Amino acid sequence: MTMGRAEFFDELADVLTDREDQYGAPAKLFDEIARIWTVILSFQVEPEQVALCMIGVKLARLSHNWSHADSIKDVAGYAAILSQLVSEARAR
Repeated sequence: MTMGRAEFFDELADVLTDREDQYGAPAKLFDEIARIWTVILSFQVEPEQVALCMIGVKLARLSHNWSHADSIKDVAGYAAILSQLVSEARAR
């Protein structure tokens, strides 16, 4: 079964809504992750960098299995979150 773009984005929207219901607003969650990574890595990590790194993780996985639908959706989801984080940062 093939999935068109509209269906892909509909599914992605559902996944993002589900994750927000589970973990809270992306801005708050990615800020928390950035603070944890800052302590672990001993240098400042920004929420936008967290999103970029998560995209990198998914791209590495896709390099081993480029047809893995969940990883493809995850890249798009993290890109959407990155866009939201950047927009919110610009609005401040």
